[in-house]
Amino acid sequence: MQIRPATPDDLPVIAALQQRWDTAWFGAPELDEVEIGQSFKRVDPLASHSRLVVDGDRLLAAAWWWGTSTTLLVDPAVAAAMLLDDLIAWFEAQDGPAIEALSRDEQLIATLRRRGWQHVRSSFELIRQATPDWQLAAPHWPAGIDLRDFHRADAQAVHRLIYVDAGWGEIPGHPERSFAEWLDLFVTDETLPEQQVLAFRGDRLAGVAMGRTFSDNTGWISQLAVAKHERGHGLGRALLLEALRRRLGAGATALGLSVQAENGGAISLYLGVGLSIDREWQEFARPS
Repeated sequence: MQIRPATPDDLPVIAALQQRWDTAWFGAPELDEVEIGQSFKRVDPLASHSRLVVDGDRLLAAAWWWGTSTTLLVDPAVAAAMLLDDLIAWFEAQDGPAIEALSRDEQLIATLRRRGWQHVRSSFELIRQATPDWQLAAPHWPAGIDLRDFHRADAQAVHRLIYVDAGWGEIPGHPERSFAEWLDLFVTDETLPEQQVLAFRGDRLAGVAMGRTFSDNTGWISQLAVAKHERGHGLGRALLLEALRRRLGAGATALGLSVQAENGGAISLYLGVGLSIDREWQEFARPS
């Protein structure tokens, strides 16, 4: 058994491990190699921010981190206990962020707790299959609101709306992102202009719904934000419905988004349009 950092050439076997892990927990792969690579390429430097456990030609486990994001994968077909201890000990030696664990992954959570990691918050992914019995309501827009598609020239205004006017980072679990980091994450070749929803009042941006559709045909809302002074009039619900309807119209077979468990108002909104909680992620902070 060999333990070493990852290299760019390892992406195919890492993607295959991710897909085996997805299938074990969710019933099918959820990301393809290109999508996994979009996250993996942000790991810098790979030599210190990644760790692989390899047995011959088979990748048994992998861990890496960048920014506030961590990934920890163990092949579902192998005994995980020793591998988890090694990978978590490696994380403990890093100056990295918290670890997220799927709430159903009892062995990972038990290992984290045994090593002194503390659960600090949870988030939910709300996902629903697009079935004929689910009819999304038509959005009702507050008076004076005009809609536009997204164009790259709007990026600065969208970033300001999300992080300044809407105070995105004020919600626990929402990281503040610089414009450059946000642009790299949320404005990519998959950010189709007609799938984004920008709501203007005059020439001022009032709210946005940004996202993409993944390779498994899940239409995802990555960020939904309304300026503080525009809240209380139904704009958030209208943006959400419009974004979901656009993804359905483009052929998405499932719809979803993520939300912090403490954000009860947002959860009520999402459940109210027909989404349902599919999984919980628990965030664990390193021992003090």
